[in-house]
Amino acid sequence: MSSPTGSFDLSALFAERGVDLTALGGAYLILIAAAALTAVAFYTARNLLVISPNRFSRDYGIYVSWALATLLIAIVLENESLPPGSATLHYVLVPQLLALMGLHLKIWYHQEPWQVALGAAATAATLVTGVALGLATDLVGPAYWMALLVLGGLLAFLWWKAISTKRAFVNASSIYLSSKETPETAMGPQKPWLGLPQWVALIAASLALGVANSLLRGRGLEEMPAFEVAAESSLLLAVTALVCAVPAVGYWVTRKAWMPELTRFVWLAWIVVGFALTYGNYLSSLTRA
Repeated sequence: MSSPTGSFDLSALFAERGVDLTALGGAYLILIAAAALTAVAFYTARNLLVISPNRFSRDYGIYVSWALATLLIAIVLENESLPPGSATLHYVLVPQLLALMGLHLKIWYHQEPWQVALGAAATAATLVTGVALGLATDLVGPAYWMALLVLGGLLAFLWWKAISTKRAFVNASSIYLSSKETPETAMGPQKPWLGLPQWVALIAASLALGVANSLLRGRGLEEMPAFEVAAESSLLLAVTALVCAVPAVGYWVTRKAWMPELTRFVWLAWIVVGFALTYGNYLSSLTRA
């Protein structure tokens, strides 16, 4: 924006994107609350839990990093493409999201137990503050709720695969004894058909995203065409398979072996493709509102 004198008005540019003193003050309070809860959760985890720095800890760091990167991209797209004042995602939360993503990028590369505990504590604190804010106010939009749901699922995945209590450790039932792998354990090649549980999860997630897209177009559940949902879900699966086929086939041609960690790559590709197919409908729904 330009002022009447023709100079560049930085304050008006920020105000159009919801960055003002009130929003910054609110974001600061959220940051303080999340930091305090993170300290409490980290202290509790270090005293009561045993964390295995295995490949599932690394998977947790990867998936959370990708989810937060997706949310950051959504914040930019929404604020830059919608009319001023109509965005439901806020630039003032970007520093906190970047800090959380930085913790999980660290877990991605170094699965030290204290780092995993700190990242999980920060995620848990983000969940508590986000849910409390959403229940107390109307500031938490659908995209934030979806992000909180994903973070909660990933935190449950970490608990299931890499965390046990110290009591369980003493009783010889800890995650260390059930899995002797280390972070440096090489992953073997994965066959491209993945297995029935993965396909069931991919199909269920794709159907759920198809239903969400139909809702974003303004259709109610009672008038939602099943064929359209099935077609959109099939398109999502087909594009994901095509995206994954290129590197998988290239890996086979060059090394005569199947690509390792293919399941993780498929899910990351699914996240990217699903975001690309869904976010335009989300922005259109905000414009109609």
